[in-house]
Amino acid sequence: MRANVLGVGVSAISMTEAVKYSDTLLQRKSAGGYICVTGVHGVMEAQTDKQFRSILNSSFLTTPDGMPTVWVGHWQGMKNMTRVYGPDFMLEMCKLSLVRGYRHFLYGGKDGVAEDLRDKLTLQFPGLQIVGTYTPPFRPLTADEETDLEKQLRELKPDIFWCGLSTPKQERFMSQ
Repeated sequence: MRANVLGVGVSAISMTEAVKYSDTLLQRKSAGGYICVTGVHGVMEAQTDKQFRSILNSSFLTTPDGMPTVWVGHWQGMKNMTRVYGPDFMLEMCKLSLVRGYRHFLYGGKDGVAEDLRDKLTLQFPGLQIVGTYTPPFRPLTADEETDLEKQLRELKPDIFWCGLSTPKQERFMSQ
């Protein structure tokens, strides 16, 4: 179920449900999907960009990252909807990964940021498998760079691909 926030379907979920649904998606090894963590900024971007709105509405989940999206859900009768803050969602998925053995790949940020995040997460969650990182250039990838990334992903076989490029660039990349 999704709350309609100015034409963007925001998943009417809690953190517990976001983790549970994500786990279900990951258990279906052949199924693909992407999750958008969206607050007011994403909703506002979607007001003037129909393609971006479609990307959000086609996601497996579009989590309510900010309280205004939660409030709209509550006004629409979805009283169990709570904030699913992106960094907290990542931590919860890392906890689950220790049990399930999920493998992570970190994509985005400036040089060194993904590696710093990897180091902090593996310190906080000993045994967490972060199998790779990639810092893309601040522009669309070239065909050769896309091929290189795809090769890395085939070899490393991550279960979870974390994409941190900022909105709306990261959502476009994920849907592609």
